[in-house]
Amino acid sequence: MHAPISVIIPARNEAETIAQVVATMQDLPCVAEVVVIDNGSTDATAARAQAAGARVIAEARPGMGNAVRSGVAAAAHDWVMKVDADLGRFETAFFARMAKARAPGVGLVKGAWNDPHDPMPMTRLLVAPALRLMFPALGDLRAPNTGIYLFDRSWIAHGRLTWNYAVDIDVMLRIHAAGAEVAEVDIGRIVHDMRNPDHYGRMAQEILAFFLSQQPLGLLEEVVVMAETEAGAVRHASGVIAEKLIAGARVSVYLREGGAALDAVFGGFPTYRRAPLDEGAKHVPHANAVRLRIIRAPGLDCAVPAAGVPVEVWETAGVADVSVPLEAGVALKRAALERLGLSGVVPPRELFCVVTDGGEPRPRMTGSRALRRP
Repeated sequence: MHAPISVIIPARNEAETIAQVVATMQDLPCVAEVVVIDNGSTDATAARAQAAGARVIAEARPGMGNAVRSGVAAAAHDWVMKVDADLGRFETAFFARMAKARAPGVGLVKGAWNDPHDPMPMTRLLVAPALRLMFPALGDLRAPNTGIYLFDRSWIAHGRLTWNYAVDIDVMLRIHAAGAEVAEVDIGRIVHDMRNPDHYGRMAQEILAFFLSQQPLGLLEEVVVMAETEAGAVRHASGVIAEKLIAGARVSVYLREGGAALDAVFGGFPTYRRAPLDEGAKHVPHANAVRLRIIRAPGLDCAVPAAGVPVEVWETAGVADVSVPLEAGVALKRAALERLGLSGVVPPRELFCVVTDGGEPRPRMTGSRALRRP
């Protein structure tokens, strides 16, 4: 029997349609609750949603992503179905197909719909081409940016989702980067309110900016950190660990001793794991990984895993030929240092020596080259 579902419905001035959408979702046997996130409405959206039986929460900060984050956090169950509030005519039975499509390893089910009045310009001209270039395994989805989908929030750090219209894509990429499967089912014909060109223009700008921000992150590059001591890992690599985890990538830390400080700082990220150092040689990348980056102390007595994907090995000392700037990860690195009683002053960069690139030994460099992101 499948786990129960919390439906979340972000809504801003959707008084005309919200009651019907709430009632429809409540009629689905797999749905345990309906949560409407009132995103600064000035009409009767909240009152009508509550009268229809939904639990209503307020999110005053503008932005679809802010509303989704609040709704996911408030949901009582890990399986969350996100539904648009402005739906007009739709075929109720098809929504149950998303729930039935859940299976072991599936982290997200996209609801692909058709609307005779919507030529889907955002999908055809922006989202689908970007995915084919950047995340080819997702390039064949019919409706990659649909606002109707079902996902298991336990796979991702949902509190880190983007604040704007790109949030639906962000959920999908984080699920993919965590190693889970993205499925897609047909949910039939849905008629949305007509969108004006200015609305599509704002959406396109936010989505394009989001894709550009993802390019340097290496979401599908899995990071493995190997160290004798926890202090060594924190000093030399915890900034990279933090940057990767915040973005949604998978990070595994293998230590000979210690680990409590790292767990305290990073344990809330679903894509973080820690294990004993002697298990590092048996590390297996997740199903969607395209590359494995190993960060280790020089001379560490630990074999490099046979990954099945290209492997790059960095060392935390020697002649530095990679300089990684720390941005989002500075605060988390500082927190890890302070837990170990070390200096809370965080350098703006972490420096590494590249030992092998794509599995091949790399010549030592006397200069340095800067990477925007690890």
